[in-house]
Amino acid sequence: MRRSLPTFLALPLTFLFVSLAPALAADAVRIIYVSQISNDGERAAIEAKATRSRVAAVQADINSDRNAVAQLRAKNVQIRNVIGVDRFSSGRTVYYVR
Repeated sequence: MRRSLPTFLALPLTFLFVSLAPALAADAVRIIYVSQISNDGERAAIEAKATRSRVAAVQADINSDRNAVAQLRAKNVQIRNVIGVDRFSSGRTVYYVR
């Protein structure tokens, strides 16, 4: 026997997920400009990780992902200026830009 939600519960949940999707998508990408980080230690740590090979790998990864390219373009970020990326299990992505 298959159990399912009563119709009166299923409709509001569907509406909730559909109505939140654009808000979550809009907030899923964050751009951090390294020059604007006020904590010198944090800025130095990010810049230390930005080796030539790592930056090239990050940029190649971005270029192979249409969604990432579109998200960065929508925020007026040139891929050649991205020096790092953090991806979180929540779906949020943070790009570090020089």
